[in-house]
This record gives sequence, C-alpha cells and structure tokens, in this order.
Amino acid sequence: MRLTNFDLSFFSLFHHDILNASDDYFPIEEVWGNIKTKPTKSIQDIHDVIIKLVEDSIKDVEDHEIALTLTGGFDSRLILATLLKLNRKPICFAYGDERNRDIQIAREICSKFGLTFKHVVAKNPTSEWYNKWVRKTVEKGQGKVHLHRAHRTAAIDEFTKEFPVKVLFTGHFGGESIRGLAYNNYFSSSFFQNWNSGKLALVDAIDEVLKNYFISDRKTIEIKEEIEKMKYGSTNREERIFYFLNSLVANIHHSQDLQIYKSYVDKVVPIYMTSEFQSALSKSPFHYLRKNNKFSKLNDPVLYCQLLKQLEPRLLAISLSNGYKPSDFLKGKMFYLVKRVLVKYLKLNKNFASFKYDQWFIDFVKSEAKNISPEVWAIYDRTSYFKALEGDSHQTTEGYWHKFSNPIFFDLLFKMKQIQK
Repeated sequence: MRLTNFDLSFFSLFHHDILNASDDYFPIEEVWGNIKTKPTKSIQDIHDVIIKLVEDSIKDVEDHEIALTLTGGFDSRLILATLLKLNRKPICFAYGDERNRDIQIAREICSKFGLTFKHVVAKNPTSEWYNKWVRKTVEKGQGKVHLHRAHRTAAIDEFTKEFPVKVLFTGHFGGESIRGLAYNNYFSSSFFQNWNSGKLALVDAIDEVLKNYFISDRKTIEIKEEIEKMKYGSTNREERIFYFLNSLVANIHHSQDLQIYKSYVDKVVPIYMTSEFQSALSKSPFHYLRKNNKFSKLNDPVLYCQLLKQLEPRLLAISLSNGYKPSDFLKGKMFYLVKRVLVKYLKLNKNFASFKYDQWFIDFVKSEAKNISPEVWAIYDRTSYFKALEGDSHQTTEGYWHKFSNPIFFDLLFKMKQIQK
C-alpha cells in the first residue's frame, strides 16, 4: 500500500488493503465453481473432514499444549465438540468485558466439561494501555494488521504467557460460510451495504463514505471505474457478495487475527478456512449460496446441530450467546420459529460488547491525532476531522471509529517505514 489519495480512499471504503491482497487460505475460485455443481457431500462427509483436520493437527501434542478461542457461538463449540470426541481437553480462552455472554457461556461450558478456562484482557482498557498494544500490533502486522486488532494482540500475549501452547484452534469464517453475509461496520464501511442493497448508486455510495472519512480530494469516478474491474464490483450481486465474503472477510479481515496469533503460537488452525472444509461445504447443501430464500435460512443451524449431536450431544443443551439453545432447533421448525419470536420480544439476545469504544478510545484518538505527519494530513481534510472529533455524539463501535483511526494507522505505518509515498 502506498501513501496516496487513491490507496487510502480504497482503504476507507473497504477498511482493508484490497489492492494488495492475496488469497492465502483456500482457493476461492474452486469454491465458486463447486457452488455451480450438484451437491455431492453430506453431513457425514463434513463430519469426517473436521475430525481429520483436528486429529491431524494434534498428533504428538499433549492436552495442555492445545488451545481454543471459545465463544458463545456455534463455530468454536463445534471445534470443541470434535476435540472432546477425540478425548482431548483443550485450554479455552475468551477476552473482554465480563458481562459479555460469550465469556459467560464459555466459562459455563468449561465448568461443565472440566476444562481450563482463561478470561484475558478482563480489565477496562485505558488510552495508555491501548497505545502500547497498538504499536506492538502494527509492528507485528507489517502493514497488514490494523490497529483495531490491538486488543487481540494483548489477549494472545496474556494467554500464552501463562499457557505456552503449541496448537491454537479458531472458529474464524464458519458462520459466514454457512449463514452468509451479515452487514456490519467493521468488515467494511457502509459503502458496500448501501450499494449492494440498492440504497445508493455505486458512485454515490463511494462519495458519501469518502466525504465522511475526510478524504480531501475525492477521486470518486476513478475509484468507481477501478471497483467495476474487480470481482467486488461485479454486476452479479451474488458474485460480488461471494467475493466480498471469501476474499475480503476471510482472506484479509480474519487473516489479521491469524497473523497475530501465529507470532505467538507455532500452529494456528482456522478449521473453517481450510481448503478441505471449504471444498466439502461448497459441495454440500449447507453452503449459504445453496439456500435460495428467507425461509430456507431457518435451516442454518441444521449442520451445526446434527454435527454436535454426533460429536458431543451434551453441548446441545447449553445456551448460545444469541439466546437460543442448539436443542431448540432439533425440536422442530415450528418450535424454533416460536422461540425466535420470544427471543426477539423478550430481548433474550441482548448482549454487552466484548470491547466497547468509549471515552478511553476518544482520549487515545485525540492524543495520537495531534502527532499525525503532514504527509498523511495532505490526503485528509484536517479541519473537518478535528471538528468532528470534538463533537459529543460518538458511537462506541469499532467500525464507526475507522474514519478517525485510519489516519493514525497510516501515520504509524509511515513512521515505521511500512508505507511509502
């Protein structure tokens, strides 16, 4: 990535350096091709693939050398079920606010199965603490890991100091492959959702974000023409969502965490991002692209629940962080549909953010923005940036803060000579 208006504008739109990315984890084109063929793989085939992937990863490794990032979701639970099926007991960890249901449920699971659980990065963050981990993250990332991954660097650092494991399993990209795209504001800016949903024309979606992200000289038409050359800009909506998920979310966004984890653990295993799993899933009826209507989305839990039933059925009775139990689905679609209504009405899926960007982050941004180099400010509208920063209506989500943190990130890259003009 270069310190140019064009490169930084693209980064503003996608929150990632898509101009210099490569597909490292699984062959995307092969997966896209598989979707166009008749499904040939079953739940049992996927079961066998997962078992083999996990089994091969833990040969000659003791239980105390195996770790799992455990949450309250399906993805990490399925990996845990596989390990338990193989009579292995990993050390599990989670990070962030104690009130977050992911942490509470992970602790409950570990208690029930006699597993060691470590809650890391448990204290409320401060600007000074975050500053320290931002610099370590950017240095380790070599220009490919955003400063917003700092809390994950702190988490794996704290965990491995107490538990120097040799193998780490993660649940990255399971949900996206099975359930499809759920828009948020950290995979990318609002640009992709606004354009993809038809809310805004491509040129308007681009211009709105670049203005909101304080880009001073907006080369909107030039950027539009470049996007239209990419798979992300395909005229086929299904195709561009597929490449957004598989290229950007999997191979760029999630790989940031994996790159950091690999600097601490010898073997990091993102089961759902392996070629073997993606090949089996895309040849089965359970890939999100094979679900053609909203009603079929009710079948999203089928694969998880049937696999849990085979691997470790006791995990079916423990709540997920979204307010459901896996066993709810196995009671039939009508029961599951009624439960969905109740969960929404009673707000049983209400959760606390694991990492909330409130006053401590405002302090961090204000402190760091003062020191941004002139070379970076040459691309941004400095006056508008500071006027907006001094406002009092800031949100507390990661995605919202990208417009303020990106110039800080680019400045750190520039000073560390990881980015050039």
